[in-house]
Amino acid sequence: MVEIYHVISGRYVDSVLLMRVSREMEKLEGTRKAGCMVATEENIGLFRDAGFTPPAGTESNSVLIGVDAKDEESGKKAIQHALDLIDRSQSVAVNRHSLDEIPGLVGSDDFPVLLVSTAGEFVREVGMKALGFGLNLHIFSSNVPVDDELELKHLGREKGLLVMGPDSGTAIINGKGLGFSNALKGGSDVAVVGSSGTGIQELTVQLDRAGLGVSYAIDVGSNDMTKEVQGIMTKQTIAFLNQKSSMLMIVCKKPDSSVREKIIEMIKDRPSAFVSLGSNERYAIGKTYVTGMIDDVVEHALGSMGRKPPAEDSAGHPSSVIGSVRKLLKGYFVGGSLCYQAQAILFKMGVPVYSNAPLSSEYELYDNFGGKSLCIDAGAEEYVVGRPHPMIDPRSRNSMLVKESDRDDVRVLLFDIILGYGSAENPLEGLDGISSGPALVASICGTDRDFQNYADVERKLRRMGANVFSSAAKAATYSAELMRGDR
Repeated sequence: MVEIYHVISGRYVDSVLLMRVSREMEKLEGTRKAGCMVATEENIGLFRDAGFTPPAGTESNSVLIGVDAKDEESGKKAIQHALDLIDRSQSVAVNRHSLDEIPGLVGSDDFPVLLVSTAGEFVREVGMKALGFGLNLHIFSSNVPVDDELELKHLGREKGLLVMGPDSGTAIINGKGLGFSNALKGGSDVAVVGSSGTGIQELTVQLDRAGLGVSYAIDVGSNDMTKEVQGIMTKQTIAFLNQKSSMLMIVCKKPDSSVREKIIEMIKDRPSAFVSLGSNERYAIGKTYVTGMIDDVVEHALGSMGRKPPAEDSAGHPSSVIGSVRKLLKGYFVGGSLCYQAQAILFKMGVPVYSNAPLSSEYELYDNFGGKSLCIDAGAEEYVVGRPHPMIDPRSRNSMLVKESDRDDVRVLLFDIILGYGSAENPLEGLDGISSGPALVASICGTDRDFQNYADVERKLRRMGANVFSSAAKAATYSAELMRGDR
């Protein structure tokens, strides 16, 4: 094998595009692995973690392309393919403008949003300038220093603008989806604010399936409800959404207790809900319903509006084909929030699991996990080094499922499928050959309007022998029943 590198100096390329280029490089014959990233210090470290030995002295305003190939010819071919893809993608852009030109393009009735997906160290400079122009921010970028996030959000609050993110994967604004989002029918029944990207997607999809309209769903970023950030943008967004819906819902993971109290105090006098994923609570404060489960809050919303819940999912009864030697549950998720919620359900039902994103440090997963039941967030940093997130390229996560399905000690194989804008055209890519030895239990986060075709995905999963559920909570509950022998 041979490693070949190429540096594009002094040129900005969107990080989402670079992730897609990495994927296309790896499809080429003779390519073992490939990476294409802005050459920040952190990304250089990610290259090294992935087994590359990148050249020293690459400036951070450059793009580094690396390939591990079977021979020099294959490596050069992969590098050239990456350059062609980058040139082609940037040359076909329509109405390209510099940031300085954007204010002149915004009308008085517009709600301008700048999507930022550059490397984290460059976000502050771009964001401060955009806020100065009166632009709202949707920051897809991760690894933004907390001090930079605070400065951006303080300025956004001062100017009455939204700063969604950093690490904001999804948003719906007046029915228009940004980033990873699903095709919803829209309406003003419920507005959503959250610090949990796939949690927001799962919640809005369940609301849509229940016949409740959602036209606003704002992802404020995974750090917003921490002690450091103090919910600055959650509070700003709550004010922004005032009068835009009949009910307001907040969804988050591990919020700081003091921030949580302040937010609940802020919303308790209006029909609302606070969903802290993974918690086992269920109570009301004023007009605010507090819970830890997405399905529970959807049922509460339906009841408060005098509507009936949708029909229950049906599933097979595969216990007859599960041998007694099968003792383990293996869960692999592309949605980190859904992984977290699944753990809470499993633990509550007496099925403890280890995880790389555990409910408690006692169940943190380390290197040797072959003989343990587990729930893995396959979108965590350690699994996406130098490659696209599994929502964009599902092959890495799906290959894990295929491998685990061949084991004779796995009783349940639990996984999620996420449809919608930004997600893979074929989310089942790489699942060919999955064995139905263990019980396959899948959930689909999506709607009938999503371009991947919900019904088609469901049909293909059932042909593979999977029990398919319309919510991640139902899939986790069914998995726990199988593990306990209730099914």
